[in-house]
Amino acid sequence: MTENIPAPSALLPAVQGNNKNVIVIGGGVTGVVTAWELQRAGYKVFLVESKSLGNGSSSRSAAAIRAQFSTPSTVRGMKFCEEFYEAWTTMMKSEESPISQNGYLFLYGYSCNKKALLGRVEMQQQAGLSEVRWLEPSEIEEKFPYLETTGVIGATWYPKDGFLYPHLIYQDGAEAARALGAEVIQNDGVASATVTDGNVVEVTLRSGRKIPADYVVNAANSWAPDVSNIFGGVILPIANRRRYLYFLNGLKDQGEDFGLMAEDFATLPMIITPNGGYCRPDNKQLMMGWLQFTEPVKPDFDEQDLIEPGFSANDMTGYGAAVRKEIGAYLLAASEVGRMDAVTSGYYADTPDHNPLIGHDPNVGNLIHVCGFSGHGLMHAPFSARIVSEILAAGKDLATICLGDYGEVDLTPYRINREFHCAEGMVI
Repeated sequence: MTENIPAPSALLPAVQGNNKNVIVIGGGVTGVVTAWELQRAGYKVFLVESKSLGNGSSSRSAAAIRAQFSTPSTVRGMKFCEEFYEAWTTMMKSEESPISQNGYLFLYGYSCNKKALLGRVEMQQQAGLSEVRWLEPSEIEEKFPYLETTGVIGATWYPKDGFLYPHLIYQDGAEAARALGAEVIQNDGVASATVTDGNVVEVTLRSGRKIPADYVVNAANSWAPDVSNIFGGVILPIANRRRYLYFLNGLKDQGEDFGLMAEDFATLPMIITPNGGYCRPDNKQLMMGWLQFTEPVKPDFDEQDLIEPGFSANDMTGYGAAVRKEIGAYLLAASEVGRMDAVTSGYYADTPDHNPLIGHDPNVGNLIHVCGFSGHGLMHAPFSARIVSEILAAGKDLATICLGDYGEVDLTPYRINREFHCAEGMVI
């Protein structure tokens, strides 16, 4: 058993049964953590997954987590999430921690406004990230001697950021929800729903089983628009795009040549280049990715792992080679050592402003959406679950909620019917 870290002070207290049925649709990390949260809140929860737990985007994610965001409310919410995952083994009574806090290092080049970046660091510190700091190039070289800093004006660094182990979250989280009384249903998706007077009263599964519903939570992310359609809900503005992750084998001790010692590899932070490339350790491999534009696609469960032409790991002139070149410009060992061993695919469920959709459906009174995470679903899950719990208890969408010692957080950027004009500026 790992160290027992106390649950975050902002965690809502557990309560006992109010006998309301809540059907949570989607067995990824968001759905699982939401099911656990709502079962603790006294509801009778049915977690419904059409396939197996985590078999959508959760198991194909880059699995990063950070509190370095560009708005104070999201910073506070993500600080809560990091402390939630730190206390995971205590709360879930599980054996392994799902978080590795190697830190996040954002590198910035000469096209960036240093004054604005310093202002953002100050905002983050005021929002609760006391350890976030700006690093000058000389400080980067001292702390991370294996990085090339030519063209870098500085970096932002927060040591409590890092990455997650999704399988521990959706497996142990589901087990903890079961222990509290939730029913976890797998390989049996929603077939239809009975909606009366603008509210869902019953959900029918593919197996023919019927479940009475007081509330329904749509946590299907990439498939959330299809779920909303089943209930007669609003058209959700989610565009699904493929994203690719590449894995390098053979990265090892290079001594004097590249400055990357064997003992450094396991503690490598999530490194983000000035152009948006990123890498982090993944067991004995180096995982690499890069933001790229792809046309929206209709999500197909059986085609989540499809690798399109030009994106394979062994295409020496394709996208994977460009990713490696981008990472290698700053982490020299990535350009000189090892072979490209694998590439994985998956979906980002993007919204126009890269903020999630969390709130009541305008057409169906007891349908709540929690989806459209634009690649941030895993890291955001404890905060998302907390929002769902609070708006469900209130019976309406809320402008703000209080996260205890973290302070108030603004929920208006997540509303379903918002205007998309304030995009999240930090999307990795």
